[in-house]
Amino acid sequence: MYGNCDELLYLGGNEQSTHKYISELLGKETIDTNTYGKSTGHSGSYSTNYQIAGRELMTPDEVRMLDNQYALLFIRGERPIIDKKYNTFKHPNIKLTEDGGYKPYIHGKTENSVATISIDTNVKGIKDKKYQDIADEILIDEEIDNYLLEKQDN
Repeated sequence: MYGNCDELLYLGGNEQSTHKYISELLGKETIDTNTYGKSTGHSGSYSTNYQIAGRELMTPDEVRMLDNQYALLFIRGERPIIDKKYNTFKHPNIKLTEDGGYKPYIHGKTENSVATISIDTNVKGIKDKKYQDIADEILIDEEIDNYLLEKQDN
């Protein structure tokens, strides 16, 4: 799913396997634990125990509970980054978008498009009458060659 991604921006989600995946991507950290013990009495003693343990940087549950104002950024070869999300409604150019009151952008408008299709019936000896049954199709050279070969065989 994410195998070809050099960057991954996690903005949040509500799917448990994604929380687990993000937790695994974050990796582990080392925790140093010191415990002290003291016993009192006739011959009291004192002990110190040092322990090093590993823990996920964020457990899947902590990933799920991540504050909505934060995002996690993963860049190949770099340590993960936690950062605040940018509020796009505060961007100075929001006024140039539909959300900022600007007219919507319509993709694929053809009002200024111009196209001309012409069929050269003299290409490779094609005559108008042979072209009548395929005149409404747009053909590439290879298709025209195949058409001519079929007509010759018949």
